[in-house]
Amino acid sequence: MDADNLRKHLQQYTFRENNGKIMRTVNMLKPQESTVGNIQILMNGEPREAVQNSLNYLTEAGYIRIAGPKGEPFPGQIDDTCKGYCITLTAAGLEILMGVQESPAVDV
Repeated sequence: MDADNLRKHLQQYTFRENNGKIMRTVNMLKPQESTVGNIQILMNGEPREAVQNSLNYLTEAGYIRIAGPKGEPFPGQIDDTCKGYCITLTAAGLEILMGVQESPAVDV
């Protein structure tokens, strides 16, 4: 495996791992404690872009829902204005965590 293929493989694995870690964390925290800011803190070792990509994927895939204090949708970019946005698991997200469904992009 050449260096480019190895790098791509590692990025894909990290993406899957990050997606699973975010979903497990949201599942363990109480709804009011599952915020974009808390996820950023818990994913401290990961680049902001990687966390942002995972949050966007999980939202678009329908596994999580992210809403601001007034119900406004997640803007898709992590910045100081969205730290208080609440994250909840959807039914599809719970099915992934429980093993009822599988996703090639989520490592649970």
